[in-house]
Amino acid sequence: MLPFVSSRFFKKLIPFVIIFLTTLMGFGCAEDETVVKTPPSLELRLFQAVDKADLEMVKSLLAQGVSVNAKDSLGNSSLIKAVDEEEIELTKFLLQKGANVNLRNTMGETALYRAVYRGNLELVKLLVKAGAETKAKTVGGVSISDLAEERGEDGILRYLNSL
Repeated sequence: MLPFVSSRFFKKLIPFVIIFLTTLMGFGCAEDETVVKTPPSLELRLFQAVDKADLEMVKSLLAQGVSVNAKDSLGNSSLIKAVDEEEIELTKFLLQKGANVNLRNTMGETALYRAVYRGNLELVKLLVKAGAETKAKTVGGVSISDLAEERGEDGILRYLNSL
């Protein structure tokens, strides 16, 4: 017998390890078991609607009380997601509904950062007009201008420097 197995700690730990491994590997589940899924939350449905650029569904969900500033598990707001998908009309709508243009995700990225990342000057101008902070930096210290320069977005960089 291995010496570490004889310790009291590991003897007590073995049943938990077995349960963990069998759960992880799916043992103990009948193939015909029905998995009951809960309906997606309204916030999740909002993010799905934004991903699909479904403006009517977004309108409906906001009318049902979903916050325009709701965030997903990565801290992305519906506005950040709309910008990331380069959906200009959806972005305009979310801004009209009061989306906070300066919300940050877990990496410290704003909607403006994502617009610059995508190289979309029209979205950059729209967000700046809506009050986006142009001097914001990510958690890693990357500024909006740094990103534009790094990605070779000369038009965006000229625009940002003209402000």
